[in-house]
Amino acid sequence: MKRLRKLSIFFAVCLMILSSFSFVGIQKVSAADVQYTIGTTKDIPSAIASMGKNLNRYSQNNLNADVKAYDSTKDLNAAITDGTVNAAVTDLVNYAALSKKHSNWKIVGTMPGYFGLAANKKVKTVKKLKGKTIAVDKSNMSYYYLKNLLKKKKVKLSKVHIKQVDSQKDRVNALKDGSVDAAVLSDPSLTEAKVNGSKVLNKQKKNADNGNILIVNNDYAKKNISNTNILASVINEQIRTINKTDSYMQVNNSFSEYDVSGKAVTKLNAMDVRFKKMHKVKKSNFKKAYKFAKKQKLYKGKVNYKKATIKVRHIK
Repeated sequence: MKRLRKLSIFFAVCLMILSSFSFVGIQKVSAADVQYTIGTTKDIPSAIASMGKNLNRYSQNNLNADVKAYDSTKDLNAAITDGTVNAAVTDLVNYAALSKKHSNWKIVGTMPGYFGLAANKKVKTVKKLKGKTIAVDKSNMSYYYLKNLLKKKKVKLSKVHIKQVDSQKDRVNALKDGSVDAAVLSDPSLTEAKVNGSKVLNKQKKNADNGNILIVNNDYAKKNISNTNILASVINEQIRTINKTDSYMQVNNSFSEYDVSGKAVTKLNAMDVRFKKMHKVKKSNFKKAYKFAKKQKLYKGKVNYKKATIKVRHIK
């Protein structure tokens, strides 16, 4: 009887050990399913992030990644707040506003992209915008860009009428139907406005640091640092691919998801484009964006570049 009891205990212990091994195996499989969900708006830096998905480069590098494109910065911020995304393509001004509530989000590095100013054909120059209505999104770099442009052209901000229009698509439509005289846009929306008959009065240099950035949820990134390294590496790979062809041909799939017309895509493909690879945001650009965000009451408190950034391999 005692021997039988000992055998029963022995088999019970064996079952427990086998069960624990099985459980560990399950945990390892689920860890492999860890996913980066990248939130974007519908512009060039976002299209580059989507390019990695459309060309299967994330999966080929053993990264389970998805990209969700939103119509406006406001919609993207809502996805960040509710945890739908754990990475995002945005800009320094919006990041300053976000960091007030989401201090656990950090900057990985710069992203390509640029803003431009489009106006109806009656407006020949930036100086002719006095008394005109300009559509922008005050929560991001579009307003920052406009303010700096007007200052450079010696036009007081108080001499124009600013209209808040959240999405770029709505700004293009407002320009087309005449409810605004001008709009700050980034491509592909800037080119869409041009094929609709608008005139591009100004455009930032394509190969400059224009404030676009990749940010990540730091809690998630630290637990999955290898995935964060892969994410940045794949995005840099897509930038190199674009630079090799000097065109937007590789991002056409993203443009189709953004409801860009065929005429606009043809014009975009005819452009010569070359971008810098992802790198660390310059402290001077960071501080200028935060200073602007403070003036717009989007952010208050101390500005700390070091706390706002995360170290990622190959981002220098």
